Amino acid sequence: MLDVQRYRGARHLKEIDFTRKVMWSHMITGAVVIALFLFHEVFRWFAGSIVWYALSLLVMYGFMNERASCRWLLALVFLAAAGAGLYFLNQVFPHLMEPHVALVPRSFMPLWLGLANLIYCTGTLFILFDSRIRRAGEVGFTLW
Repeated sequence: MLDVQRYRGARHLKEIDFTRKVMWSHMITGAVVIALFLFHEVFRWFAGSIVWYALSLLVMYGFMNERASCRWLLALVFLAAAGAGLYFLNQVFPHLMEPHVALVPRSFMPLWLGLANLIYCTGTLFILFDSRIRRAGEVGFTLW
């Protein structure tokens, strides 16, 4: 029984390695986005990004445990992040007041948020249309 668990998904090792890289990049990028909202002192969006990140980790866990619907949910969560970022840049950012002392200047915000939107749009496309990610989700995998 232990051999079966140890070599689970060994036929799809390249697909699993690629999917692990995508998942790790999501975890790192999401944590950076949360930290940057905190450093810019935009606390409501900081709290919202924490909730979004926790939800994405739960869905990601389901995807890694061979739940096919979680792949679609994960793509939807990534797309929601990109949509929220576009909303923030177009509706919220122009009306923000500059705090007296911020750790990171506000002029940096459109750059990193635009990059995060691009990353999550690309991640959505990968999750939906890349056969390597689909196969890795079908056999199940872990992050290490």
